[in-house]
Amino acid sequence: MLKRHVNSKSKNAGYERLRNLDVTRIPDPYLLLAVVILVFLSLVIIYSASSARAFELTGDSTFYLSRQLIRVVIGFMGLIILTYFNYRHLRLFGLPLLVLAIGALVLLLLPGVVEPINGAKRAFSLAGQSFQPAEIAKFALLIFMADSVTRKGEDIKTWAGYLRRLLILGIVCGLIVSQPDLSTGVLIGIIGICIIYLGGTKLGYLFVTALVVVPIGAKLVTTSGYRIPRWNTFIAGLLHPDQYCYQVKQSLIGLGDGGIFGVGIGMSHQKNFFLPEPFTDFVFSILGEELGFIGTSAVVLLFFIIAVRGLRIAKRAPDDFGYVLAGGITFSILAYGFINLLVVTGLAPATGLPLPFLTYGGSSLIFTLFMIGILLNISRQSVDSEELEAAPRKKTKLKKKTRAKRN
Repeated sequence: MLKRHVNSKSKNAGYERLRNLDVTRIPDPYLLLAVVILVFLSLVIIYSASSARAFELTGDSTFYLSRQLIRVVIGFMGLIILTYFNYRHLRLFGLPLLVLAIGALVLLLLPGVVEPINGAKRAFSLAGQSFQPAEIAKFALLIFMADSVTRKGEDIKTWAGYLRRLLILGIVCGLIVSQPDLSTGVLIGIIGICIIYLGGTKLGYLFVTALVVVPIGAKLVTTSGYRIPRWNTFIAGLLHPDQYCYQVKQSLIGLGDGGIFGVGIGMSHQKNFFLPEPFTDFVFSILGEELGFIGTSAVVLLFFIIAVRGLRIAKRAPDDFGYVLAGGITFSILAYGFINLLVVTGLAPATGLPLPFLTYGGSSLIFTLFMIGILLNISRQSVDSEELEAAPRKKTKLKKKTRAKRN
């Protein structure tokens, strides 16, 4: 359980003392290794799942792989920079990034700016790459909200302070839902609420918010022309598995065919135009078919390692901003991964949410790697409770030695 009393004066005094000590470490090696393995695995599976379609559409079987490689390079460049760029300076970029994200979301909805794809306007095309403003909005909100709830002390524990943050969160989520993209909007809203909770707001405020927001969400689901059939199909599939929608059926077939050890890399049958989204939303199904239960278990284990290391980094962060930011990032990555796994196994309706590190996509992978860079940065400055207690003693000893030299 991730617990910490944000804005505790006694602890913050200790953190201030620790800033004068040399507590810089190497980036968390376990977190970094887990991410590198997942990204390498994604390149293998994406090439396997996309090569046939790429060759048919473009004549180049490596078309999707080469585009993903560009994103991996950009993502890891950002990861390296953010690992060694003091995360405390990110406070300066929170508001400008959020304003930029809101501007991009508004621009996206203006008539004639972008052409709708499957009835939705979610991405710009930039230098041959798609760019989703929702991803930069999520990244900006993590930084801005973490700064906001830790900068103004007890303000987050008042109705006025809580509602101000909730209003900003509601504006961003409302713009995303208007694309329309309900699942992303709702999940970013939940991530924002998680940050506010970590910032120390009262549980009663969150309860009242849930009483208001849940009925609105239910209304959005039950009044939309394309969401109602999707929801009805999901319920029917739970009650009668033979009535699952086509995508979920093919996904389950792929996972089942994989057995314990899988059919082998590149040997998937479902990727051959049976599963509609074999290297995007349902890449985990192809992974399960080719690598079997062993492969899927390894992926789940890697996400578990990310969760454990992320929570550890948050609890050992040298200040409240680092604690809230690390906790929000960890929750964001795990929430996206958990929901995607529920979808591909038929336990949640199709949402279109990516599986972090593994799904083919540009802005999602890039900004997720940026977030890992921030986590690694915080891990370099993490502290132990023993160091916190020893900090004033070290300072006292230093003063004694200085006095002795003077004498």
